[in-house]
Amino acid sequence: MNSTLFVRIATTGLAVVVLATGNAVAAAEGPVANVSSRLVYVERLLTESSAAQKVDASANAEAIEMKAQAQAHFDKAKSLTESGDSGAAEAELREAIRLMTSAARAANGDAKVSQKQTDDYGSRKDSVTALATAHDRIATEKGMKDMNEALQARVASDLAASDELLAQGKGDEARVMLDGTYESVKTSLEGLRGGDTLVRELNFETPEDEYHYELDRNDTHRMLVEVLLAEKMQASPMRKTADGFIAKAGELRKQAEEAAGKKKFEEAIRLLEDSTKEFIRAIRSAGVYIPG
Repeated sequence: MNSTLFVRIATTGLAVVVLATGNAVAAAEGPVANVSSRLVYVERLLTESSAAQKVDASANAEAIEMKAQAQAHFDKAKSLTESGDSGAAEAELREAIRLMTSAARAANGDAKVSQKQTDDYGSRKDSVTALATAHDRIATEKGMKDMNEALQARVASDLAASDELLAQGKGDEARVMLDGTYESVKTSLEGLRGGDTLVRELNFETPEDEYHYELDRNDTHRMLVEVLLAEKMQASPMRKTADGFIAKAGELRKQAEEAAGKKKFEEAIRLLEDSTKEFIRAIRSAGVYIPG
């Protein structure tokens, strides 16, 4: 008897191979996966970001023109990606980001970096660092050393570059670059153990197989919570709130294990899903958004 679970799996970071047993493992690494992640980020940068809104609301003709040029480079990158030329696509995306950061700066005039910008940048950087640490642990567990080392090197380089931009008084450009780094790490992390951008059908041979899948997913979110609490919330007033979510998640996990021990796997699956939702709430209370 087959049981079916609809799980959300990120396709913006790493591709995910779904085995017949229902085990999902991250597989596709390399330039195509990296460009796919960048495409998602740059599209958000051009359409939804605070930088895009600032340019759209401005009367600065130079800023508006540079944003239009950035859009053209993005469109070309999409076409190149579809034709399989990931190297050329990456170059187009870099140019799109450069133009968009310049557009944001032009729209902002010569304003100095505000204290709010500095504080927001620091908070976002903490989130990047916490996610990169979680990525390191999970990728190591999955035996994906080369992919992880490449990502960690890229994160270190990007953070150094965005810090330099902030130091030069280029607050908008620093934030744009930092947001790009955040998106890259987040989508790669989602790809390692299941994300939330595309609904895929996973077929399990038995409810017990599905239970073990949910158990693995629950362990992943528990690990991520531990990383965030250790590095981001030691003295945070939200720690008490997060601890409440974690306690509830632990109780639901215990109930799930008891149900599984009685071979009540469908009930155990439901309880594990509820437990994972509590871990997600704890993560969000730490100031890091993840799907769920």
